[in-house]
Amino acid sequence: MSPTLLNSSNMCSIMVGAKGGAMTDQGTGTTVGGSVVGDALPDRLSSALEALSGAGAEGVSEAELLRVVTLMEATKGAAAALQARATAMFVEDRDEQIARDRADGVVSAREASCRRRAARAELALARRCAPSQADRHVGLAKALVHDLPYTMAALTTGELSEWRATIVARETACLSHEDRVEADRRLAGCLTSVSDKELAAAAHRASADLDAEALVRRRRKAVASRNVSVRPAADGMAWLSILGPLTDVVGAFAALKKAEQARYVATGDPAVDEARAADERGRGAWMADTALELLSGRCEGQVQPVEVALVMREEAIVRTGEGTGADAAGSVFFRTSVASASADSTYARDVGGAGDRDEVEVPGWGAMPGAMAREHLLRLCDAGTATWLRRLWTAPGGNDLVAMDSRRRLFSGVLRQLIELRDATCRVPFCGAPIRDIDHVSPHARGGETSAANAMSDCQGHNLVKEAPGWRAEVTSTGLDPGGGPHEVTLTTPTGNEYTCTAPPLLGHGRPRSRPPLAGETARRRPVGDATRRRPVGDATRRRPVNAVDTIDATRSAIEVHFEGLLGAA
Repeated sequence: MSPTLLNSSNMCSIMVGAKGGAMTDQGTGTTVGGSVVGDALPDRLSSALEALSGAGAEGVSEAELLRVVTLMEATKGAAAALQARATAMFVEDRDEQIARDRADGVVSAREASCRRRAARAELALARRCAPSQADRHVGLAKALVHDLPYTMAALTTGELSEWRATIVARETACLSHEDRVEADRRLAGCLTSVSDKELAAAAHRASADLDAEALVRRRRKAVASRNVSVRPAADGMAWLSILGPLTDVVGAFAALKKAEQARYVATGDPAVDEARAADERGRGAWMADTALELLSGRCEGQVQPVEVALVMREEAIVRTGEGTGADAAGSVFFRTSVASASADSTYARDVGGAGDRDEVEVPGWGAMPGAMAREHLLRLCDAGTATWLRRLWTAPGGNDLVAMDSRRRLFSGVLRQLIELRDATCRVPFCGAPIRDIDHVSPHARGGETSAANAMSDCQGHNLVKEAPGWRAEVTSTGLDPGGGPHEVTLTTPTGNEYTCTAPPLLGHGRPRSRPPLAGETARRRPVGDATRRRPVGDATRRRPVNAVDTIDATRSAIEVHFEGLLGAA
């Protein structure tokens, strides 16, 4: 298709027709009363997507460019409305079927709950988002379809964005169905004419006017949801968040601020006053350091005694060429002593140096500079803390983890550590939640091996979802064959959609490959973005599971011999 400016009527006709309005005669979709029905709707949407992907704006005037921006914003709103209808219909159909089965005694309460969770997991995969996000999408879809007719109408015609519709749904969530419909009616006049902040305030006022007690119950429920969370930030940092009652959080912050101001007051002790005067930390840095020291129980300046699993090349730690004697067959961790690490002056010179390109990965969190990792190791050494580095066996190129040293057992469950290092987070696409369970891909009850090849990391939710009827998983690549690519599991949902669960590169995505892909690997891997496949159930061309036991036996002896050589070199 030649790049052309997309005609707005093409897209709008599809969106309005899907809602039930008048359809144009474009395309070949089947219509009933102006609505696209059956399998015609996905085909029409695919045509619209193709038209959008082939559209271009070259040679268009500035006025027309702004019109394109406006039309695309309206198109996103109309698409969100149709997506909400499809979401609500899918979930409600599943829930009705589950309710009938529960009433007939076909399933237990626990099985019914698992099936409802599985339906939402399918939606998460379809929307390419985490299950927690899918739950929010389902709640918004149901509210728009059943409780917020004016908001839904504005969204369908493209006058309202999905985010502004979310604001209305969020601020009225505590109301009953009748009160919510009334609040939506009151907000109809300002949905498209006020700012986001003003819209939220108006929705809050309408809710308070209709049911003040509901807002009180909502605040009490919010207090019960107080929690502490941590998430990664850029440049080797992290956020520690505390959600609590406003008065308590503000009081804690005020106490921290008061303590920071007190450091400028003379104590009469010359040593203490001199140390405070030499402290060049700013207010924010001092408050952050003090809060973390108090929460962790550390004294000022004491190194945090926590184990950090660093996945890195051996040359990222030993920069002077003394490495472990590893050859091109793989990269490893090695064990070092406090004395040898402290004696290497190269560490100190590299810390903070420019152009540091060492590849260091904190599993489940992300990348960090090699200099920062070495600095942390040196701080542990200076504090007299024993430093152990575990050797990791990788495939050529250092991307795929295939084994790890099990001779040094500081903690039990070396196999579990291997799998957690390999997978980093839940392996189900788009989830990214922390690992809670290591699951047998081929169930142990059916003869599945307890091995890395037959293992897959899951969050708590997906571990339960995969047990629901209609879900299947099979290993399509063990990840143990050097050069054979990463560990892969094909996950099939009850609707027949297939998703490939691929273990991430050992050092994370976004890094250049250290070697060109092998010919066999190139032929086997799918194009980027082709995460979803669909085949008829029972297709004879489906790739069958790989026998992981034979592969493990074939590689174990070579790995052990190589480890012995590395241990001697170290």
